[in-house]
This record gives sequence, structure tokens and C-alpha cells, in this order.
Amino acid sequence: MNRIAVFVDAGYFYASASELLFGAPLRRGELRLANAEFAQYLEHCAKTIGGCPLLRIYWYDGTNSGPTAAHLAMAYLDNVKLRLGFVNQSGEQKGVDGLIFSDLTNLARNHAISDALLVAGDEDLRVGVQQAQEHGIRVHLLGVEPKDPSGNQSAALQREADTRRQLDADTLKQFLFRREYAATATPLGEPEAHDEETTHNLARMQELAGEYGATLDAEQRELILALPERTPLPHELDRELLLRASELLGRKLEETEKRTLRGALRGAVTATQG
Repeated sequence: MNRIAVFVDAGYFYASASELLFGAPLRRGELRLANAEFAQYLEHCAKTIGGCPLLRIYWYDGTNSGPTAAHLAMAYLDNVKLRLGFVNQSGEQKGVDGLIFSDLTNLARNHAISDALLVAGDEDLRVGVQQAQEHGIRVHLLGVEPKDPSGNQSAALQREADTRRQLDADTLKQFLFRREYAATATPLGEPEAHDEETTHNLARMQELAGEYGATLDAEQRELILALPERTPLPHELDRELLLRASELLGRKLEETEKRTLRGALRGAVTATQG
């Protein structure tokens, strides 16, 4: 069947794209991806490269505590399927290559696709590409333009692919942004000084609030927009927001983190109206 599927290794994408745009691989909490716009861009690329309709986009990532708010925001997009591996105690992503290998080869074996667009760089995927090609599938490799001359994709994987393309900085800066937290971390009073761990946690709270805001329906957003300044959030929304953040950190939240969450959620909802 003439259809194309997209397979995205999110770990590779975030690390390589943030290094290209900002000089070094950044933590997820320091980044914001325009999920819907990027998914639409990937769909356009896939249709152009394959010359056929899109089956779906597979988004692969690791987690150590179930899907995050960022994962859920991606999962609820049309034509996107979230697939999660895990992150070990050393912060290393595990199981993602196996999921990509399995999906790619199974779709090829079942003749569900004619083309595959792979956004990844690990050499472990080379054999999966070979096996898909043995079933008549053309595999197109889409990478991130490397900042380092040594590159960010396996040379063996590049040789195995049928075609090769790269995302440059001008393209990526339309979708991936570096978050600024100082204005929202302490909405009242003077700015507070934080150690590195606290700053990182506040960044994670900001990311979670933004992604949670993207999952709210129109009625919930209107409810938040109608609230006077400094009025508490609706109880059910506030409770769910704090619960998700507590589960993410694996502990109770500090007051600074709660303020960051609530302020960031209001900001995210307001931004969607602009």
C-alpha cells in the first residue's frame, strides 16, 4: 500500500536540535516544542518525500514515571502515536530503538506502508532499516544538521538509507524554543535565588503547566481567562495540575513550585488566545 509512516526518536531530536540552536544539548525542561506545528511539518515532509499519503507519525521517547504532560500533549494530536521506552537511573534512554525496530519491520512485513521517514541517529536501527527494505520499503533518513563535524548520526545508518536529508537551524527555530523562567518563577515580590536542582525543577514545572494547558478544552480555557488577577484556579483543574507535578517529581511540591505551576498555566492559556 502506498503510504508513508514517520518514526521520530525524540531523544535524538531534542538533543541534536538544542545543540544546533543553543550550543549544547539542553534538558527537556529548558525546551518548548510547538507540537502541533511540528507534527504538521513532519506530515508535509513525509508526503513530499514519499509522494503518498501519511499513515501516521510514531513519536518515541523514554520515561521513568509514566507519560509526562509533554508526552500526553503529543499523544492527543491527530495522526500521532506515542510509544514509550524507559529511562534508567543513569538517565539513559532504553527500549526506544527496539520499539522503532519492531514498528518499522512489522509495518513493512504487513505491507501497511511503502515508505518510511526515520528521524533518528543510532546505528542499532541499521538492521531494522535493512529488514524493512527487504520487504520492498524505501527508508528515508531525516537528521538534524550537526553542529560538530563528527556528526550526530551513525555513518552506517546513513549509508543504509535510501535517501538522506537534514533539518537546518532556520527550520528548527520555527518549532523549538528555549524557555525563560525568571519572569514566572516568582510572580510576586523580589526574584528568588535558587540552586541548580531547584532551578531545574522549576523549569520542569513550567514545562508541565504549558503542556497541561494544551490539553484543556475551550470551556476550561475560557474559565481560566475569566478569572480576576490573583483569583485561585478552579479547584478541579488546580488539583489535577498539582497532582501531575507531584507524580513527576515523586514528592510533595514546594510553595515556589506551586506558584510557578499556577502562573505558567495562566500564561499558557492566555498565550493561546493571542
